[in-house]
Amino acid sequence: MGGGASAGGGRATRALRLLLLLVLALAAVEYLFGSILDASPLRTYLYTPLYNATQPTLRNAERTPASLKRFPPTEQNMNYADGYSEITIHNLTTNNHTDPNNVARKPIELNHTKTKSMEEVSSSVQNEPTPTSTLMTKLLDGVKNGTEAINKSDSATVTLPMCESASDLGPVPANTTDIELDEVEKKFPEVQWGGRYTPPNCTAKHKVAIIVPYRDRQQHLAIFLNHMHPFLMKQQIEYGIYIVEQKGTKQFNRAKLMNVGFMESQKLEPGGFACFIFHDIDLLPLDTRNLYSCTRQPRHMSASIDRFKFKLPYSAIFGGVSAMTLEQFQTVNGFSNKYWGWGGEDDDMYYRLLKKNYHIARYKMSIARYASLEHKKSTPNPKRYQLLSQKGKTFGRDGLSTLRYEIVQVMQYHLYTHILANIDERS
Repeated sequence: MGGGASAGGGRATRALRLLLLLVLALAAVEYLFGSILDASPLRTYLYTPLYNATQPTLRNAERTPASLKRFPPTEQNMNYADGYSEITIHNLTTNNHTDPNNVARKPIELNHTKTKSMEEVSSSVQNEPTPTSTLMTKLLDGVKNGTEAINKSDSATVTLPMCESASDLGPVPANTTDIELDEVEKKFPEVQWGGRYTPPNCTAKHKVAIIVPYRDRQQHLAIFLNHMHPFLMKQQIEYGIYIVEQKGTKQFNRAKLMNVGFMESQKLEPGGFACFIFHDIDLLPLDTRNLYSCTRQPRHMSASIDRFKFKLPYSAIFGGVSAMTLEQFQTVNGFSNKYWGWGGEDDDMYYRLLKKNYHIARYKMSIARYASLEHKKSTPNPKRYQLLSQKGKTFGRDGLSTLRYEIVQVMQYHLYTHILANIDERS
């Protein structure tokens, strides 16, 4: 009996030794040839990548915010084809937009923020102390080095498929109920800082800047963001929302603010935008088939508004929400800077487009539907008709080529980028 037990114990000991030798042999092979055996089970269990190697596209959350380059106006850069005149000041902080400390997620001031690169993030993770043994540390290093080499070689060739249009686009309701801005800031975690969104599983066909001129409409801003983000995400486009606020108490100049939004959004976005949608904050689209993109012709998007009984007020209207490509906007020298107060600037733009042989495109009225938010009507500009009568004479000398403004502050909130500008100098 004793001999049998002893023999059984010896066989068990030998089996354990063989198993241990097998594990050590596998570990040695993994260490020596880890860069080749990228699919081994041991690699799967010992190492988890810092990011998904199947989606190598660098997303905006991983990008360092672009620096804001400024230069004072000179005679040499007055021509908009060569450069744009502007002055930047950094000591103005007055802001009637919102208190950054009262939002759910504190914003990033781009002028004073440094974002860690992916290499810095990886380094900080690697340097954290762990109880791993020396042998296992070497094994992990070998495995990681091999995976990183493969990822580097593959990242240049692996691309996401093009986004397909959703099959369930159609009418959507507009929730115009009052909502607090900090409550909206807690929603839509898929939206990146600065109001930037990129479809996670495909490459967007359109990259669009939404430019919104703004002043004293904080309640409208909350409703607008709450409606627009799910609306735009449904369309599978890449976009950014830029709220351009006019500082001071001078008459509102919607057109000049849109020129500023065009300029600043191009500087903030690496590679720039190819499509720009100029959007009143009190209009909410009611049909996701109304695609927020640009075409070969400028598009008047808000053709059918509830306050006009969903009818086009007149054929030459181009206000509310309009879309233009980078080329179209630069060809017409942007908007006029001369329209202080309500009215006239959209008719001026319509004339500019016609002069450059563009025609206005529109969706059919059943698709181009918008709900309008109630607000006190602005005081009409008494000089708008006089300015419109002179539009043919000032067309080439009024717009991007004569744009002057001061950037007071640029802040990235969760759901939008806020640009505060001083545009009070009379153009």
